[in-house]
Amino acid sequence: MPKNAFFNISEEKRKRFIEVSIDEFTTKSFETVSVNSIIKRLDIPRGSFYSYFENLEDLFTYLFKSIREDRIIYARTLVNDSNNDYFTFIKKLFAYDFDKFKSECKYSLFRNYIHYIQFTKKKSIKDLIVIDGVQGIANGLRFDEVFNIKQYRITSDEFLDVIELIIVIMIN
Repeated sequence: MPKNAFFNISEEKRKRFIEVSIDEFTTKSFETVSVNSIIKRLDIPRGSFYSYFENLEDLFTYLFKSIREDRIIYARTLVNDSNNDYFTFIKKLFAYDFDKFKSECKYSLFRNYIHYIQFTKKKSIKDLIVIDGVQGIANGLRFDEVFNIKQYRITSDEFLDVIELIIVIMIN
């Protein structure tokens, strides 16, 4: 997460820093983005970057966290709009994701995040995105109480596996 120094710069400079960083992560893979490419575009000293963030991973996590939080807020409204039907919910959420990521050129950022989780962190999408996201959407309730998954005759773990599979299909 950003260090205090990041919040001490002007809002205009913060926005520019974020815009350049998002652009770097949406036009390149995580492995090819460098501190050097970001600081050159921003015309700032290398030390400034490190006074704002520990490293690229820290920056990348921060960028994706805000996108994820916006998505969870929107997803909570979709639960009611979908009458708690999981498949209606997923259809509407993916339409939102497609429109938002496409229009804001963030699709590649999402894809990079999935790649980063799987190959850099060696973690599963289920553990780092699905469970947190579903818990965030459920807003304190158990997700099987929000979505009537019993009607599908699947367990909670199978339900989470289905969500993980849908995410993988969506990004490919």
